[in-house]
Amino acid sequence: MTREYEAYCEMQREYRNFVQHNYIPLNNHLYTLNEDIFVPSFLQAIQVNTPEALQPILHEEHPGIYSFDILKPEFCNQLLEEVMWFEEWCVKQQVTIQRPNSMNNYGAILDDFGFDSFLNRLMTEYISPLSTLLFNDVGGDSLDEHHGFVVEYKMGKDESLDFHSDDSDVTFNVCLGREFTDGKIYFNGLLCRMCQQSSFLSTHEYVEITHKVGRALLHRGLHRHGANEITSGERYNLILWCRSNQYRLQDNSGECPEWCDSKRK
Repeated sequence: MTREYEAYCEMQREYRNFVQHNYIPLNNHLYTLNEDIFVPSFLQAIQVNTPEALQPILHEEHPGIYSFDILKPEFCNQLLEEVMWFEEWCVKQQVTIQRPNSMNNYGAILDDFGFDSFLNRLMTEYISPLSTLLFNDVGGDSLDEHHGFVVEYKMGKDESLDFHSDDSDVTFNVCLGREFTDGKIYFNGLLCRMCQQSSFLSTHEYVEITHKVGRALLHRGLHRHGANEITSGERYNLILWCRSNQYRLQDNSGECPEWCDSKRK
């Protein structure tokens, strides 16, 4: 670890500590995960937690890309209200809003203002059963670290998202609302880390998926994707980048895995 990175991490810790000690939430109850935020079909399947119970709630949009209903609309709306309340607080207090990543210019990192415990439990108790079933080849069965944030797409702001892969092993992406048209998410090619920088575009895969409020997408972080332009309204997504340190320590063979699409040229 370089001195520059250590200094950056210390700065991030100080920022988060300041925010969490001074920010007053709009809805305190949101910060503790309560199972009533989930739609009944999802909750029942997770409670049973067998392949036979989990498979029926999953829709395979395309090989390696799954969707399922998870969050009730009421919670989606309340979470959006909390994010907007936080952003207003930052403006009033002249506090810089840390944006989610290098590509999204709007939105907020949920961990910064108190959602760390909520998101960790969401990952370990509710996403992990599905990622264990679907993605244990990339650490889906040993997720232990996350980066959680909300992104915003709106005319005059971010209207689309360029083609990319995520800094995650498994990505959870759920639409929070609100009214919008277009802005579909598209996928084209699953490449291992060794092949990510290649110009390879899949000839056997191009799939577009329409966002629906409360419905999640689950896929490998390395599954390359982007978002088409939104043409009206505004759309918000809750995204959780889930990582497995155990998998990442093991993933150093230097060999291209069988699931990498570059093998299918």
